[in-house]
Order: sequence, then structure tokens, then C-alpha cells
Amino acid sequence: MPLLINITCYVTIYFGIFIYICGCFGSLLNIHILFSNRNNSSTFLLIYSSIVDCIVLNIGLLPRIFAVGFNTDLTLYNLLWCKIRTYLLRITSLIPLYSIALMSMDRFFISCRTVRWRQLSNIRFVRWMTFFVSFLIATEGLPFLILTKILQSNTSISCTPMYNPIFSKYASFFCIPVLYALPLVIMIAMGILIYHKLHNRTHLRRAQRSLTLIILLRILLALISCGPYTSYFVYSAIVVLSTPIKSAERIAIENFIISLLSTFLYITYSSSFFVHIFVSSAYRKQLMDLFKYYRNRHRAVIQPVQMVLTKFTQNNASTVKNNKQNN
Repeated sequence: MPLLINITCYVTIYFGIFIYICGCFGSLLNIHILFSNRNNSSTFLLIYSSIVDCIVLNIGLLPRIFAVGFNTDLTLYNLLWCKIRTYLLRITSLIPLYSIALMSMDRFFISCRTVRWRQLSNIRFVRWMTFFVSFLIATEGLPFLILTKILQSNTSISCTPMYNPIFSKYASFFCIPVLYALPLVIMIAMGILIYHKLHNRTHLRRAQRSLTLIILLRILLALISCGPYTSYFVYSAIVVLSTPIKSAERIAIENFIISLLSTFLYITYSSSFFVHIFVSSAYRKQLMDLFKYYRNRHRAVIQPVQMVLTKFTQNNASTVKNNKQNN
């Protein structure tokens, strides 16, 4: 299947590089612009998610671009990097999804009429929940760090923990299908409830409505990019039970599909900045103010240098003129 391999390479290189550049640059701008408002619960989650997004893109997408597009995969030659990348990619790919789920819950709490529910939308509670969820994800991912090895056969070499039959079943039937599907289910449920609240409460402040729309759009993009990836692993887990032996052609097609889905999965981790730009006029104003600040700062640095050079030139000219007159 050379055609499928070529398509996979081109998609990974060109689309992957585009996602990587936009995602990293956008996440850094997000952190810079939103940091001043970090004591807001939803903004805190957006900043935390942007930080983890940068990590995902650098340890997940960038090495994937080099591995698939340029046949350069350091995980196949260094066991320590093989273990660290597998573990970090596991936990950092889950944390942003659960952060979006927590954002959706926070938006739901703040849109409730009941005071008791609204009180749950506070920075202290959100920080505690963020730490607790991140700790659970990091603990659950420890088998990926411990069991991952570099496996070499006559035809291939891979960095994987799936050689262990017990862990392989656990990963196929629980890790990916359940742990990726759970935040998506929370997002869908909270998204429906938030939309209902937003539709019936037109008196909500403009800033709150804008932030709620940002989170709803983040939920939609997460469903579009992560939904097919999760569905494929559910399908794979079912197929393993019914069809344990596959033809070479079917394996090639399935590898092609999972390669494309794995690349498109990174849309979730690179879209936050563009969602803010599209939805929030206040965010666009802050971004323009940031660009103006650095442009004026650049001019302020250049202008004194130009003044010094002009003054130096004038002094030299007057000195030459005086020397001529004296002669």
C-alpha cells in the first residue's frame, strides 16, 4: 500500500507542521494575554490547558512529524526517551480534555440560579479539582512508564507497552475508550445544559456569555477531533474479539486510518487561540494592544540609536567644516 503510506506522510508533514506552529504560537499568546486574569476560575483552566497543549505538541506531534515524515524516531534508539515520551504523552493528552470538561462544569455552575451551585464556581475549588484530576491521570499512566520497552523483530521496531497481554487488554478496553470518552460525555452533557441556560438567560453579562461561547466551541472541536479517535479504539477493541486474525490489506488500511486520526487529534490541542480570536472581541482588543505595545517598544529602542547617530554625524560634519575654515 505505497499510496496510503505517501498520503500519511504528506498529511503528517504539511498538516502536522501547520498545526504545530499555530498551536504553539497561539498557546503562548493565550498564556501571555490571559495571565493577568488568572484568578478567574475558567481563565485559570484556559491557561493551564494552554500550558499542557504546548507540552503535547512538543512531545507528541513534533516527534511524530519527524518519525512519519522524515524517518527519524529517537524513541526507537533511546529507552529512557521512549519511556518518558510514552508516559508524558499519555497524561498530557488527557489533561486538556478533562480541563475542558472542568471548564464546562464551571460554566454550568455559574449559570445556575441556585446560590449553592454558583458557589462551586470559585478559583479555590477549581484549583483543587485541577490538581486532583491531574494527579489521578498521572498515577493511572504509571504503567505506561514502567512497562514501555523497545521491541525489535525481523521486520519492525517499536516503542510500546502493548507486549504485555494483560496491559494490552486493559489499554484496549479501558484506557483509551473509557478515559477519552468520559470527558467527551461530560462535555456533551454540560454543553447541552449550558446552551439551555444561555438561551433562556439573555441578561447574562456580555463577558460571561463570551467566555461561555468560547468553552462551547472548544467542546465542539474536542468532539470533532477526539470523537473519531476514541470511536476507532472502541471499534478495534470489539474487532479483536470477533476477528483476531486480519489480512495484510486490512492491517494496512487500519494503520492508515489511525495515522490520520492521530494527526487530526492534535486539533484539540492547537485550536484554543483561534477560538478566542473568533468569539471574543475583548480578546482581540487585548491582542492588538499587545502587538502595539511591542511595536512601540521596538520603535523606542531604535529611535534613540538613530538620534545618537544623527548627532554624531552632525558633530563630525561641523568638525570637518571648522577644520577647513582654520586651514
